[in-house]
Amino acid sequence: MYQVSPVMSLIRVWTDVGTGKNVSLVARITETNGAIFSIQYLSSTDDKDKHGCTIYRYEDEVYQIDDDSITHYLDTDDETDIGFKEVDTGAWIRIDEESDDDYVPSEDDGDDEEEEEIEDDVEVEDDFEDDFEDDFEDDDI
Repeated sequence: MYQVSPVMSLIRVWTDVGTGKNVSLVARITETNGAIFSIQYLSSTDDKDKHGCTIYRYEDEVYQIDDDSITHYLDTDDETDIGFKEVDTGAWIRIDEESDDDYVPSEDDGDDEEEEEIEDDVEVEDDFEDDFEDDFEDDDI
């Protein structure tokens, strides 16, 4: 169990989002009463930041859950610890630490080899058609 107050701690909660499968969503605990927790989900919005990233905000609605619904205690009350960056008061964007945004392909990235293989395949097909036609030119029907 928690040694310190879990209020404002971040958790993951099993949630039915209407797809038939439960998913584990991020939420913060706003209040506790024994094994009952009041939470707010950190949810995506339709808003985008200046770079086109989806903005997340805590929902206004507060939900009551029991401790069986909690999949993970994230051991923090800081959204930046779980991959978010605050872009405005109460507005967060998801930071993908393994993003390829800064990826610059090298000159020998392997794409040329793939194109050469495709060209080779076309040449093989052409050779096959030529051989096939040659086989039947000599036959009298």
